[in-house]
Amino acid sequence: MKDKAKHIFHRDVQDVLDLIGGRWRGAIMASLCNSPKRFLQLKEDLAPVTSKVLIKELRYLEQNKLINALRSTEAENSVVYAHSEHGKSCAPVIIHLHDWAKRHREVMLKAIKEG
Repeated sequence: MKDKAKHIFHRDVQDVLDLIGGRWRGAIMASLCNSPKRFLQLKEDLAPVTSKVLIKELRYLEQNKLINALRSTEAENSVVYAHSEHGKSCAPVIIHLHDWAKRHREVMLKAIKEG
């Protein structure tokens, strides 16, 4: 890989990690892979996240076109969060990360046992 291509590759990977990295963004995106969720459902899934932090992260993901906040038909003031069309394209990446995390955990547990 030439220097410019390496730089672009590294930048692109860093952009993705910045976008879904951090403690809660990836977890929010993973939670929404299963189904759309209301705020309290997400808060429960992601305990011990605070409401303030969850609101901030949901806004960030919405601004970056990864999720949509949709008015619920069930209750008047209820909002349902779901992957946007663009955000849905991230689901395979999240599933792959999950699979890799399971394999990595097994490697680390084995290393601890062999310790």
